[in-house]
Amino acid sequence: MGQREADSDGIEIREAESSDVDGIRGVALDSLHASYGEVLDEEVIETAVENWYDDDAMAAELEEEGMLYLVAVAGDTVVGFSQSLVLPEDPAGTILWLHVDPDNRDSGVGTTLLKHTQAVLSERGVERVAAEVLAGNESGTRFYEENGFEKATERETEIAGETFVENVYVQEGKEQFEAREYDGQTLYINWVESDRGSKAPFFAAYTDEAGEDLYGYFCSNCESFDTAMDSMERLECNDCGNTKKPVRWDASYL
Repeated sequence: MGQREADSDGIEIREAESSDVDGIRGVALDSLHASYGEVLDEEVIETAVENWYDDDAMAAELEEEGMLYLVAVAGDTVVGFSQSLVLPEDPAGTILWLHVDPDNRDSGVGTTLLKHTQAVLSERGVERVAAEVLAGNESGTRFYEENGFEKATERETEIAGETFVENVYVQEGKEQFEAREYDGQTLYINWVESDRGSKAPFFAAYTDEAGEDLYGYFCSNCESFDTAMDSMERLECNDCGNTKKPVRWDASYL
């Protein structure tokens, strides 16, 4: 059983269990419609939820090393959840999703869930916490900014054939870039801009410390910059065979 804690309003925050899957799926669907209904087609949202949160996918993710699901529960009802990725052998973590049922968004559930998520990540050794949200989700971007995150970078992501801007937020004051020498030049690894890999995460690597000129990706499994990405954004390390796993809006999910 995961950590359990209740706040003064009777909202219990705990690690997700298999019995929570239906509730997680329902919250995700309602939350995505509320946050992205004016940005994305209804069919795209429903297809995403069906693929991301079906029983088999959730069973695998709840058991996946480094994956953290926390649920906010009122009585017997899931009213919110967060999904975070804890990176192995590195003090970094990414909040992939934080969803709250639209009917509970004005009651502080989101802030409570975020604070508990940060606390659990800290207990697991995470020092740098990043969060990702589409720029078109104004309430989502405002939520992170109001809770002590600052925009670190932005990137383009393709969803159902359309290109959107996604913002990456990071806790203020946290170290973000690390300089390393490769092939006669200095590259800067952005430890808050990551993608899941089959063996270990990939991190964006830039030629400049400001993180504006993307060089490629750093494979943390074998610590190599020799990686390649095809037109479908399939990323692979040429040295160890580590491959990018689908996450968030990847085309392989939709």
